[in-house]
Amino acid sequence: MIYRIQLPCLSNIRSSGLCLIILILASLPASFAQADKASDEFQLAIGLYKQNRWELATETFQKYLKNYPTHTNVPLAKFYLGLTLVNQQKYKEAREVLRDFAKQYPKNKNLPDALYRIAECSYLLDDLKAAEKEFTDFLKQYPNHALEEWAYPYFGDVMLRQGKAELAVKSFQRSLDRHPKGAMSEDAQFGLASAYLRNKQPEEAEKRFKEIAGKKNHSRASDAQMSLATSLFDRGQFQEAAKVFLELPVKFPESPLGITARLNAGYAFYDMHEYTKAIEQFEIVAKDPKQAANALYWKGVSLKGANQLSDAIIAFEQALKSKPTPKQKELTNYQLADTLLRSGKPAAAKTLFLELVKQFPDSDLADDSLHFAVEAAMLTDQLAEAEQLAAQFEKAYPQSGLRLHQELLKGRIRDTKGKPEDLKAALNHFQTVLDQTKLENTRLLARLYLARTYQKLKKYDKSIQVLESYLKDPETDKSSSEYADALVLQSNSFNSLQKYAEAESLSKEYLKQFPNEVRFNQILANLIIIADKNEKAKEVDQYLDQLQTRKPNADLLIQTYRQLAERNYEKKQWERSKNFFAEIAKSGSDSPEYPAGLSGLAWSEFQLGENQQAAEHFEQFVKEFPKSPLAAEATYMQGRSLENNKQLEAAVAVYQKALSQFAPSRYAMLAGLQAARTLFQLKDIDAVNQAYEALLLKFPKADNLDKILDEWALINYEAEQFEQSDEIFRRLVKETPESDLADNARLSLAESDLIAGKLEAAAKTFDELQASPKSDKKVQQVSLYRLIEINLELQKWDQVEKFSKALLKRFPKNEYAAFAQFHQAEATLYQNQIEPAQTELLKLVDDKKIKELSQEPWYPRVWVLLAETYFRQKKYDEVQQTVDQFRSWDSKSPFLYQAEEVLGRSLKNQAKFAEARKVFQKIIDSENGRRTETAAKCQFLLAETLMIQEKFKEALLGYLQVDIQYQFPEWQAPALFQAGMCHEALNEWAQALKTYQDFLKRFPEHELVPRAKERVKAVQSQIGKKQ
Repeated sequence: MIYRIQLPCLSNIRSSGLCLIILILASLPASFAQADKASDEFQLAIGLYKQNRWELATETFQKYLKNYPTHTNVPLAKFYLGLTLVNQQKYKEAREVLRDFAKQYPKNKNLPDALYRIAECSYLLDDLKAAEKEFTDFLKQYPNHALEEWAYPYFGDVMLRQGKAELAVKSFQRSLDRHPKGAMSEDAQFGLASAYLRNKQPEEAEKRFKEIAGKKNHSRASDAQMSLATSLFDRGQFQEAAKVFLELPVKFPESPLGITARLNAGYAFYDMHEYTKAIEQFEIVAKDPKQAANALYWKGVSLKGANQLSDAIIAFEQALKSKPTPKQKELTNYQLADTLLRSGKPAAAKTLFLELVKQFPDSDLADDSLHFAVEAAMLTDQLAEAEQLAAQFEKAYPQSGLRLHQELLKGRIRDTKGKPEDLKAALNHFQTVLDQTKLENTRLLARLYLARTYQKLKKYDKSIQVLESYLKDPETDKSSSEYADALVLQSNSFNSLQKYAEAESLSKEYLKQFPNEVRFNQILANLIIIADKNEKAKEVDQYLDQLQTRKPNADLLIQTYRQLAERNYEKKQWERSKNFFAEIAKSGSDSPEYPAGLSGLAWSEFQLGENQQAAEHFEQFVKEFPKSPLAAEATYMQGRSLENNKQLEAAVAVYQKALSQFAPSRYAMLAGLQAARTLFQLKDIDAVNQAYEALLLKFPKADNLDKILDEWALINYEAEQFEQSDEIFRRLVKETPESDLADNARLSLAESDLIAGKLEAAAKTFDELQASPKSDKKVQQVSLYRLIEINLELQKWDQVEKFSKALLKRFPKNEYAAFAQFHQAEATLYQNQIEPAQTELLKLVDDKKIKELSQEPWYPRVWVLLAETYFRQKKYDEVQQTVDQFRSWDSKSPFLYQAEEVLGRSLKNQAKFAEARKVFQKIIDSENGRRTETAAKCQFLLAETLMIQEKFKEALLGYLQVDIQYQFPEWQAPALFQAGMCHEALNEWAQALKTYQDFLKRFPEHELVPRAKERVKAVQSQIGKKQ
């Protein structure tokens, strides 16, 4: 991305043309002798040319040449047409015209100028081969022509751009020799320096660039400064290059190259690992929007190099927001992903790596990105995804240079999965790398991974075998971190094989080779544990003295004591464990292990039967750490110690304290239970009952509640407290619903929850009962019936349908069958399954069903829903027939008005507005329908019919009745909006505005708000026109 010098089109490109034009125009007569139409046309074209009206001049010359192809001025017209096209930068057309001119008129006096212009056009078209030939021809034929001064620099640039640097040097030098102070001398000086650079003569080039850059008024001074710095950069002279780059914006503050120079200085500092200086330059450059994406990218790379990963992430994210090119986006995404991975954010890194692979599958970075995406997936424990991505890598990039690294990664994935078959597969991957790699470092990594995996498979002999040759090789670098890892692994393997002598030897080798290595004290601590495993108490104490002498991290020493204490506790070597726990306790309360030390000391004393000391230390623990997770356990154990010491009353007091302070801890429950049992030893039955009550008050849903209740009941039975015993047994049934006696009890409890409005709890229990094979058939039927009722209340129609179908399928003859059939139909209708709903409803209105079901409270709704199904099918005659049947069946039904509402809607849909209004009004006025939501809906629909018929004043009143007379926002809101529309239709603009504003104030969340706001603007516009 370093700026590279390319000699631009020379700056005086137009000056040669201007000279030519002046000369030619000066030679033209003021008027032409032949005053005919052809001459007039030609003279007009020349006049347009003089006025720089290039397009008109072009058209006029072309028209002249077409109309008068044999006229005397045709050669001159063709020549001028070429020049006119040059002035319009139509170099291709100009070149064609001028080449035609040169071919047709080889003796015309303007031929040299034409040949020069032809070469110039080829140059400007980047047709360098043609330009080379044409400039060569021009200079050969007319070496002393006035335009030769321009031709040599251009010819030099052509040579330079074609890689013919030596010829370029000669051309630029010839130009300077012939015209040392000519119009093109400065461009030639710069070109000559550039040619020397391309000719692999950097010292000469840099000398000349420096001379040019030192002349502030030189037209190419800033270019020379840039080229000098670039040459130094390319030669690896980064310090000097940075200095020269940074001089440019100071010496040439107006130069557009200033930003690029700073960018290049940043690159130079980056290559020198002077990241702070690099970042400073990239931050300045990033202020230029055109350079922001690139500069921020390099700022991020520099921050990454300085290990400032958080700031690097921010820089890369800013770069991506700065309109990067596709290539910049690719590189930035990769660097961002890599930085996220290095900074411990593998999930975010993975997403970016995969996006990069998706967007740039053929990129050089694609295989790297996919490889690291696999790594990231593994680090986030997404092992299945990691395997899928690894397979994708293998398919997409079989020849990648990362193939063996990918093989290692596949092994690590299988190793992380951890199952025996995965670990065996991991071994194969690691072995493949070990066999195939030619890189010693990769081979060593494979060895270490292989050894670790053998350890996980408990194949310690194999692990030892893998590392043995490496550890015994005299050429092995015994100062490397890999050697340290190998020693630790080998020691662990021997330790696992209970070959403690070998394990100790390897650990000692580690301690010898790496006395200052960070793991030294840890390995020494490991030796202590190895010695303890080998029952070498004396060596343990010796190693402990050595570890204490080294004054290691206090945590390591305490952790070693703790491991020893716990190991000896597990081995029931209570005296030794007591001593080690005592050492931890001596560390004082500042140590995080102090609580465990004090607790372990008390436990060790408890196991030794030192009950008084144990009780005291348990009590001390609770006093010092009342909020510790171990406080409840310690209080309970204090009680146990006192109880063992025959201090029963004191034990009860401690148990009750534990129950009071530490519920819902498990130890609080145990303490409460032990308090009751201890009181039973003291033969105080009233206190026993109070203790059990207190326990179950704190733990009403204890895991072993049925056993506690059973125990309590039996104690009362034994104490001949029979009434109390029976009450406890009833409580058992009530509070342990999963017991063998529980299914009918649970049904009753669920019914109570239902009555209390605890629908969720009730539904949960009913669902469990209907699905449980332990429930009898009656319980299952009632549970399904209740589930239908609950979900009707909650309007969960899919659940209503589900449980209705279940009841009908499992118990087709049950007493709730018709109820389930109806509500199944209702649920399907609410889910817009019209035909299935209609089919089921029709089964309920045959004569037999009418007679059987007419007294059911839900039955009138059958007619209403049936009418609704016909309405949705637009079968309006059937709607009428269904309502008539309903009326015939029970003309006084309190639900009849609901069916009539469906009828009213059907009439409205048929444009029978007067009839519809009669039906709606009847419902509004009816005893059962009056002031109901259905009445509000009917009033709205009545107003709608008037609106449709453009009876705006009547409609307005109808809508306002909805808003004023009812308290149902669902209908008030659209009614008020429609009232505003009526006011508009009546040209009542002020009232319309007030109505819409009232709507927006009262119903700010309604779906009609956007339309209301539009209407407000429209009405305000109308009011403005009136004023």
